[in-house]
Amino acid sequence: MVIRSVSTFAGVSLAALMMVQNAALAQATDAAPAADPATEQAAPAAPAAASEAAPSASPAAAPAGAGDPAAAAEALSPLIEDVQIVGPWSDGDVQGVWRTIMVQSPADETDYHFFVQQLEGSGTNLTLRSSTEIRELNQIEGAVVGYRADEPSETEPNSLSLFFDLLPSDGEIAETYELHFFPDQPYMFGPATN
Repeated sequence: MVIRSVSTFAGVSLAALMMVQNAALAQATDAAPAADPATEQAAPAAPAAASEAAPSASPAAAPAGAGDPAAAAEALSPLIEDVQIVGPWSDGDVQGVWRTIMVQSPADETDYHFFVQQLEGSGTNLTLRSSTEIRELNQIEGAVVGYRADEPSETEPNSLSLFFDLLPSDGEIAETYELHFFPDQPYMFGPATN
């Protein structure tokens, strides 16, 4: 593997704190095999039926941290290095949030996998609608030193645009890559155009 995370203890602590304070993140603990990248879909981004191989509970199961934020934080896999809610989405009357997760490979501590998830609902009533691994990040020699979301487009309110700062293994200056994610369509990932 080639991509590395520059997360520190503080970053992991922040992710755990976010988990405690945000019911959307507490849902990430619903199932232990949350980070089995072999079962993830890379592209196109598809509805839950096609790509929901990421963290989710069976319909009858209660979330691991239901009613107990400390239990939700403790149930967070140590392989999860970063979790962020990066923005809202809406599709007609249906709405929710985008969540990103960076997971360390259990087989190689320098190997990381990046997932974009679409959570549907609001407050404590969120369900996982889709989960997609962005596999192209694993093909870049270097480290993700940060990423940020752009505001949703007025014409595509259920889309997501992320900008990644990547430090090449053989360089000193970070390069910017962009991800444009549209539900039910192939995502676009590559060097930033502006």
